[in-house]
Formats: sequence, structure tokens, C-alpha cells
Amino acid sequence: MATKEEKYTSLLRAAQSLLSGERDYIAKMANLAALLHHEFGFWWTGFYRVSGNELILGPFQGPLACMHIGYGKGVCGTAWAEQRTVVVPDVEQFPGHIACSSESKSEIVVPVRKNGTIVAVLDIDSRELNTFDDTDRVFLEQLTQLLHPEEAEIWFAAGCFWGAQKFFKMVEGVISTEVGFANGDTQDPSYQEVYTDTTGHAECVHVVYQPDVVSLRELTELYFQIIDPLSLNQQGEDVGTRYRTGVYFNRTEDAEILKEIFEEQQAKFGENLAVELLPLKCFYPAEEYHQDYLDKNPNGYCHLGPAVFELARRWRKLK
Repeated sequence: MATKEEKYTSLLRAAQSLLSGERDYIAKMANLAALLHHEFGFWWTGFYRVSGNELILGPFQGPLACMHIGYGKGVCGTAWAEQRTVVVPDVEQFPGHIACSSESKSEIVVPVRKNGTIVAVLDIDSRELNTFDDTDRVFLEQLTQLLHPEEAEIWFAAGCFWGAQKFFKMVEGVISTEVGFANGDTQDPSYQEVYTDTTGHAECVHVVYQPDVVSLRELTELYFQIIDPLSLNQQGEDVGTRYRTGVYFNRTEDAEILKEIFEEQQAKFGENLAVELLPLKCFYPAEEYHQDYLDKNPNGYCHLGPAVFELARRWRKLK
């Protein structure tokens, strides 16, 4: 029989896979509650969401529950007020315990944070005394971090943005992508204006990613595998300054990482790269019909071949 730690380790991997890329907060809470509840057979497993000065019932598994809990009230309110995980071996011994059900004997409540602020709590109840310990605390804190993972962003100009968006969407750890126009001289240009090559903008993909799943280095190394870094203002059959290659960043700490990668790539090719490396000056999203273009038009034009997309699917296995 698997130990508690082994069960949590397996469940953590499953949750990472299930929640990766999903941006809807409620949907993630619902599936995480279901995973925990059915794996461990808890009496009640669910979330309470912060709203003003109270917690409001969110997605859960189990019997009916209290719908509102005040700040500092009960185990859930205490975990919120004290900003820490609270483990209760015997709920009857907890001062101010809110008895939503007489079946509950022990409890653990874990704060859910977003950018350092508590936005919800994960509440789990058991019909047995002394169910929860430090192993539960450690793994449940890791699991709640999946609801609001750390995010970072980077902008890649890689020629026609249709194929580049499809490629990065397929990389594990990428949360979202958006195509648009970057580092030009005009405000909020249309595609038709950028197409004239008079705006200074480059077709670009805005990539939001989870650094703990895929690093900036890994994304940039993948980027160099889908472009010709020696070709100036041309990728495949697409020609013009709008199709130039470039990496644009908005964090000073990214600059040194990217500079190091560019130096490695230049040494590899033995000549100067035709790839810009600049701070992001501006980015304007392209029209809606350009977003996820190849998903909407599977037979649409793309200068990237099938092997490139297979690389995105398999990159972690190939490491």
C-alpha cells in the first residue's frame, strides 16, 4: 500500500498536468478539490473564497457546508487572519470552532495566496481524530500554489506570428499566448498598417509562462530552434521588417540571462546574429482573427513545418 507521501507525490504530478495552462480560477479549485477528495477519501474537501471581510463557500466535495465564515472565525477564518496553515487534531478542542457538521473530527486549513495576498483557503475535514500532520501541510501548501502559479512574460518575434503562436502554445508551462505588434513607432496599428513595413513594428508573440515549469532559458533556446537567426528581415518566404526576429523583455533580471544565451548562439554560428535583443518598448495585440489563427484555420499558411511542432510537444522528454 502506498504511503501518504507517495500518494501526495503522485497527486501533485497529476494536478500539475491537469491545471497547467488553465486560467479559470474556479475550474482549477473544483478539480483540485475532486482530486484530493477521491484520492484520500476525506469527509469534506473544498475552498472558501475571500470576499470583503468574509469567506464565501467555493467548489467542494462532500456534504452541505457553511456558506459564509467571518474573518478570524472558526478554523478557516483563523487561518486567513493568521496567514498560516492551521492543523486541528480535534475540532472540539479548537476555540471558536464552527460546527458545520457533527461528523467532522479533525481538520486542516491552508491559505491560498495570489501575489502574496490570501484570496481563499483550502479546508479539509476528516471523520477521524488526528488525521492531519506536517506531511499534509507541506504537500497541500504545494498544491494550493498551483492555483495561482508564479507568472513571467516574454515577447518573441519569429517571423509570421501564426506559426510561432501555435508553437509556444504547445510548450508545457506556457500559460497563455497572444499575437501582436511590438517595438514600432506608431500607436495601436492595424495589421494592414504593419503590413506596409512603415510602422517599425514586428509581428510578435507575447508568451506568459510558469518559470517553475519552463524557464526563460528553455523558452529562448526553443525559440532559436524555430528561426533562422542569421536571416535579416526574412523567415521562410516572409520578407520585410515586420518579419524580423527579436526577443523583447520587460524585467532587468531577464536581460543578463538573454544576453548570455545570445552570446552562446553567436559562438555557435560563428557570426553576428540578425536577432534583436531589446527591452520591450510597446506591444499592441493584433485583431481577433489573428489570435490562434492556425487553430481556427488548420490548413492555413505557416512557414514552420510539422517537425517544429513535434519539437514543442516533446521538448521536455528530449531534455
